[in-house]
Amino acid sequence: MPVTFLGRAPARDLNAVHRTLAALPECRVVAAVTGPDNVLATLWLPGVGDIQRRETALCARLPSLTVTDRIVGLRTVKRMGHLLDEQGRRLGTRPIRPW
Repeated sequence: MPVTFLGRAPARDLNAVHRTLAALPECRVVAAVTGPDNVLATLWLPGVGDIQRRETALCARLPSLTVTDRIVGLRTVKRMGHLLDEQGRRLGTRPIRPW
């Protein structure tokens, strides 16, 4: 299940925060964004119950990061024909028949 975290970190810590997030095996996207929040990270987690645990662990590991919002993808209908294992890693492909 994909979850996107939006957050803030001081400019001096931004590179370290991004490197730490990008090193997580479940992390799919890390970006610097403009506006009141300057960190965006999308992670694929096993379930809804893992969101708070992961957020708590991230904030403990990155004390300068403040998570301000969470966006949960409840259902991903297709993953472009890619077959994934339990950790979300690609095993192979299967042709898609969209209609």
